[in-house]
Amino acid sequence: MKRSTWLPWALIALGFGLRAYRLGHQSLWLDELFSVIVARRPWAEVLAGTIQGDTNPPLFNLLLHLTLSLGGGDAWIRGLSLFFSTATLPLMYVLSRDLFDRRTARVTLGLLAVSPFHVLFAQEARMYAQLGFFCALAMLAFHRAWRSDARPAWLTFALAMTAAFYTHSLAFLNLLAVDGFALLERQQLRRRWGNLGLAHLGLAVLFAPWLRLMVSQAQRVQGGFWAGRPSPLEMLTGGCLFFCGATLPVKAVPAALFIWLTLCAFGGLAAWHHLRAGSRHAAGLSFSLLAACVPVLTLYGLSLLRPIFVPRTLLPASLGAYLFLGWTLTHARPRRLMASFGVLLLGLMAISLGHDYFDPTVQKPALRQTAQVAAALVAPDEPVLHTSDASALAFMVYAPQLDNHYLAGDPDYSHETTRRRSGLVCGLQPQPPATAIGDHATFWVVVALEHNVTYQQAQVAQLQSQYRQLERRDVQGISLLHYTLRRD
Repeated sequence: MKRSTWLPWALIALGFGLRAYRLGHQSLWLDELFSVIVARRPWAEVLAGTIQGDTNPPLFNLLLHLTLSLGGGDAWIRGLSLFFSTATLPLMYVLSRDLFDRRTARVTLGLLAVSPFHVLFAQEARMYAQLGFFCALAMLAFHRAWRSDARPAWLTFALAMTAAFYTHSLAFLNLLAVDGFALLERQQLRRRWGNLGLAHLGLAVLFAPWLRLMVSQAQRVQGGFWAGRPSPLEMLTGGCLFFCGATLPVKAVPAALFIWLTLCAFGGLAAWHHLRAGSRHAAGLSFSLLAACVPVLTLYGLSLLRPIFVPRTLLPASLGAYLFLGWTLTHARPRRLMASFGVLLLGLMAISLGHDYFDPTVQKPALRQTAQVAAALVAPDEPVLHTSDASALAFMVYAPQLDNHYLAGDPDYSHETTRRRSGLVCGLQPQPPATAIGDHATFWVVVALEHNVTYQQAQVAQLQSQYRQLERRDVQGISLLHYTLRRD
């Protein structure tokens, strides 16, 4: 069998294996817990909960609802993202092959298969892998429609883009990249503008039912979204994040930045020559660069007005970056230097993956493990108080038999923030300690210092001054504190 036949399938299998490995090892975290709690409800309540507590459309939560109706467990819950992330791999291989050639497609696929950034979101029960899949499908369908003007391709483009719009509120950034490419190809646009316009009209009609609701969600984001204003440095490091992920050891970050910027320099220089010469790769390079840069630059510009710059929302833009990097490693000169940098980049990816798999300090908080320990320790009549909404939500999922209470006072719940809305939709009603404790002689406190650390430490200090501590258990950085009302 020829290498061109078996190697892509081997790389897809590798990508699936890396994404499936230890899929349910880490506990669900705050946003995943919200999705699971909402998705467990009836269909109509899934829609209502998404409208009230999320900042995105409902398609992922609806599909998660269907997934949960067939099974449970953290690995099964994340299986939806695993499916979409794995299914993106063959799409990107075909797209890279259509834009450039088979050799570039194999390199692009290989890099994407082992990408820590994409593995991370393949193992997270949120909508980002799904968004990446539909954007990849839309890009592939658009490229084929642009080349052949075939109506099935235009229809696929419109439907895939609609699904992306129903997956995430920022999917329009990726449509802007496609439209930017169409505007650059002016001569082709004269022949394609009719079907392109019909595809946009179809998208508008299909998404119209959610548009009004999306506007109200966007207005709520204006009032209380958690992201800070991005710095220009994030533009510099964003590409490095796309390839090496967020779990790369700090000592290796300078090397990763050097490799990333060097590849950008050599790739940019080579692309400039191809674009000026109008080579057969010129259109593919324009498409890849626009797919990578337009969403990032647009989101950065919007975030200067209202901070909403969250790197994970740019996962589809990373697909364009992988297309460009795959071309750079196979076509930029000198070839040996590019190959050497490619090997070094793969080494950094492997290090980052290893940390994500095995280093507890960079993993999600061990909320499931803590809930399991608490279930064995807490007596049936003892209330469990939580200083963090993350642990309170986790115990609702992992230890619902316990008498769980979320303590009032969290700064994120003092005004209308996205975190507060999500918690209230899930059923979290903050209570003063005295109300939560009631007339019980003993109680437990769960302290997960994953946000608002100063506030949580103050809460614990106040409890420590009022009640006598009986024992303490620590589970990978999360504390279980046992108190009695009696001081003697």
